[in-house]
Amino acid sequence: MKESDEFLVLQKYFKNLGSQYNDSSGILIGPGDDAGLFSTKYTDLIFSTDVSVSDIHFPKDLAPDLIAYRSCSVAVSDIPACGGTLKWLSISLVTPSKEISWLQEFAKGVRLFTRKYQVPIIGGDLVKGKECSVSVGVCGEINSDQFLSRHGAKEGDAIYVSGTLGTAKLGLKVIKSKKKNLSSLEKKYRNKFLKPKIQTTLGKNLSGIANSCIDISDGLIGDLGHICQQSKLGARIYVDSIPHEGSFKDALTWGDDYELCFTVPKNKETTLDGILKKLKIKKFKIGTITRDKGIKIFQGTKEIQLKRKSYNHLNHE
Repeated sequence: MKESDEFLVLQKYFKNLGSQYNDSSGILIGPGDDAGLFSTKYTDLIFSTDVSVSDIHFPKDLAPDLIAYRSCSVAVSDIPACGGTLKWLSISLVTPSKEISWLQEFAKGVRLFTRKYQVPIIGGDLVKGKECSVSVGVCGEINSDQFLSRHGAKEGDAIYVSGTLGTAKLGLKVIKSKKKNLSSLEKKYRNKFLKPKIQTTLGKNLSGIANSCIDISDGLIGDLGHICQQSKLGARIYVDSIPHEGSFKDALTWGDDYELCFTVPKNKETTLDGILKKLKIKKFKIGTITRDKGIKIFQGTKEIQLKRKSYNHLNHE
């Protein structure tokens, strides 16, 4: 096979990734045509796209299988944030390498992701370019009346997060250090950045319970701020209640953890407790939605101010 033959590469390494899940996801025609064919008669669909770019979302020298897995993870997190069930992915890759071994390793990362989350690949594209970038389209399924939006928060809602924040930044620091012999804690941090656990099961179980939800990709303050802004409300959060590792300022503003932040009315908190117990997820209640706009952050009884609010691609040096 010629290394320069894009179509043979796609046919050999990418055609059947995750195809064992086609039937359960309603895929009639997968990769190979001008578009995939997807059928659903009784539900509504969610679709989202995320782009991961070399030296911005992942280190330039990261192994291709890890680039693939992480790129899929960060894109998929949008589906549970809306309360949906993941159905399929479409992946478009811009690669600076024509090496078959590089493409094989990238395909290996995609395959590992499809097995982990039992999801098929419906199609995509492969392009040679100067810098590596991965665009992942994700499709989910949900009944429209159960869709979790950012604008649904209500005054008095309790604010929750699904897990520890700040570990992804610590993991990136470990990766950049090039350290060889890592401690178990350093490995945990590294894996949080490279293979963040996506809360697919929790997300779809929040429908009918949470009033609003968002995935924490750009930092808790910035992402919770989206909920507040679109709900035309504010929030009070308490640092001592927020599960975090490393600097609490980084944990609140850095992002890359891909946990869920969601708001729940008082009359649904007992139901939430039962779901969290069933799913073996710890309960992290971090604050309250308020009538006054803006997010107020308290450490003990003292209100604190943060200069940095979140990651912003257009305002990042």
